[in-house]
Amino acid sequence: MNLFKKKYNLICLVYLFINSNLVLADVCPSAKIVKERKISRDYDWSIDERRSLEDVLSVEKLYSIRIKNKGEFIACYYSGGKNLLRLDGAPLKKGCSINEKSGVWLPSENGEQVCKEDDLNLCVYEIHCNDSVTNDD
Repeated sequence: MNLFKKKYNLICLVYLFINSNLVLADVCPSAKIVKERKISRDYDWSIDERRSLEDVLSVEKLYSIRIKNKGEFIACYYSGGKNLLRLDGAPLKKGCSINEKSGVWLPSENGEQVCKEDDLNLCVYEIHCNDSVTNDD
């Protein structure tokens, strides 16, 4: 029985290690997630100050994803009703940047990384932090 417990614990540890990479990677929230306000808390999310809650709640489709300012933030673009909405997400921790993890990302003329997948859920990005920077908030 003791051998079974050790094997079980080892299997659980390996499973958590493998899945830990999934926790670090992210995608732009779907329109449904935005409407339900269940977006990731690993980012400081913002929208244009001229936008209203009604604009946010009327999003219908995610249509573009870009990594902006050399990884300073992710920009998720949504269409809905008569308006377009850009939702920006910056890492909460200082000294961190956003990098592409998987999917097809192409550089644009102005230095952005642009998702070029037909299925935007395939454009996965992650937060990468410089270990030498400490946070003194």
